Amino acid sequence: MFYRHAELKSLRHNPFNIFQENRTPVCLYARKKWLGLENTLQWKSDYQKTVSELFRGQCDNGSWNNSLVLTVHRLFGLHLTVRNINSRIEKALTWLLATDSFITFDHFFKSKKSKISSKNLHNIPFTHGCSEHFSKGAILFLATIFGKDEDERVLSMYEKLRILGEKRNGKWCDWSCSNNIFRAFAVHPGFGLSRATRMAVGRLSDVQGENGTWTRQIPFYQTVNALAHVGFKNADSQLRRAFQTLVTMQQRDGTWGKRHKEWKTFLILHAMKRKNHLLPMESIKDAP
Repeated sequence: MFYRHAELKSLRHNPFNIFQENRTPVCLYARKKWLGLENTLQWKSDYQKTVSELFRGQCDNGSWNNSLVLTVHRLFGLHLTVRNINSRIEKALTWLLATDSFITFDHFFKSKKSKISSKNLHNIPFTHGCSEHFSKGAILFLATIFGKDEDERVLSMYEKLRILGEKRNGKWCDWSCSNNIFRAFAVHPGFGLSRATRMAVGRLSDVQGENGTWTRQIPFYQTVNALAHVGFKNADSQLRRAFQTLVTMQQRDGTWGKRHKEWKTFLILHAMKRKNHLLPMESIKDAP
């Protein structure tokens, strides 16, 4: 029976093994936060190598290759590793907040929109869909988690999206696009409590089945993780159902998912850590 992390004792198998060896940002976060290995020589060496790689190639304007998607990737990796904002991260955020895709708002109402493919979004907590929704959701999310939640540009865009979210009853676009906006709202200390956020949680509840899963258009792992950042009772109710199913979905190697196991396992464990009190109380014995 798995008791190393007592707060997750209801899981069948040790879910932390997959993070032991690699030095991806996800693994470094897990090895530091969950396994307590940050003082080991191996972790320190891996950390230095990975952070150096994340900063490598940053342009003078703060971006990486003048690419919004690549810059989002690098900043999320730095959030998992460096954690706190510094001058280089500040410069990258300044570049993002000045991009046309963040500043403009009229594209939300146009019928033809450029798309972001899921193949470009692995290892960041965003999903495929309209580029405008991805851009605004990702930039607001990154600005907020790096402590710029009170920036006037950030607050202004949150407010516009709050109004739009309420007008559209908690669903900004299709399910995947809305996930990107909901992700940003979930982490903001003020707008995370807004009526738009509450309405979005309610819309998700309307389409969640008794087994804890949602309609196929809703990204399961990202939605579980996003809901774990929201304090509403309705969000907790959905997570309780999802966790019940996730306990039974865990694979013998401790992971979740058929592909991208490291990333999906991280999203689920991160959510479970935040909402440990929602996990099933009974312990489940290892399968023979």
